[in-house]
Amino acid sequence: MLFAGISLATFAQEEKGTRRPITKDRKPRMEKKIQRTPEEIAKLKMEHLDKYLKFTDAQRSEVYAIQLEQAIQAVAHREEMKNLHDKKREDIKDSREKMSEILTTEQKELLKKSYAQRHKGNFKRTKRDFRKRGMIEKKMTDAENVES
Repeated sequence: MLFAGISLATFAQEEKGTRRPITKDRKPRMEKKIQRTPEEIAKLKMEHLDKYLKFTDAQRSEVYAIQLEQAIQAVAHREEMKNLHDKKREDIKDSREKMSEILTTEQKELLKKSYAQRHKGNFKRTKRDFRKRGMIEKKMTDAENVES
């Protein structure tokens, strides 16, 4: 009886479902981030490094200049990648529209189901699958080299 009571008490204390439920009004992660200017980023990085490395005044100004340059490049790169991503999405949308003009209604439905499956995640592979495939391909190339 004592053992049964203890085991029930431990099961009662376990928390189930501690993750927040996903709701439609939940904001995406990118909106939660605080957008800082390159100057603020450079200053924060310089101060963080200064705590550990104890810069002199001359070093502090040089490190700030380097960090500022790096932050400006990062912002420019981020914008460039965002523009490329938007362009790629537009290209995909255009190609899908062109495909829909060519295909019959049955073919459109099949393609739509294919897109839905891919979006659902049925085509995702695990890291293990990729490793396996790579190992198999490597073995095949090794075997071909031995035969020749």
